[in-house]
Amino acid sequence: MSLKGIAKTTLVATGALAAMGAGAMYLLHEIDSKQVVERIKTNLGEDTNIITTWVEPMFQKVNVDGEDVWALVGGVTAVQDDEEAQYHFIASALTGQLLDIQRV
Repeated sequence: MSLKGIAKTTLVATGALAAMGAGAMYLLHEIDSKQVVERIKTNLGEDTNIITTWVEPMFQKVNVDGEDVWALVGGVTAVQDDEEAQYHFIASALTGQLLDIQRV
């Protein structure tokens, strides 16, 4: 195989690995998002009715307690005591642990 052929094969293989990695990260993000929403429901209490949720489509590096961490960032809209309430949250992208949740 020529040098040109090896370079082309390497480029194609690298692109395929990058696409697989992006797909795996997307799947991981979907799984973590669902876990985080369940943790938020537990955190807010059984009497809270979640109306809608949203999660940013990509992990973000955020500063939590002075430390930069990769995180899922999103929010929920819920009904509590017959009133609509909105919350923003930050959760670890690696563990799904809820790092911060605040009513806005």
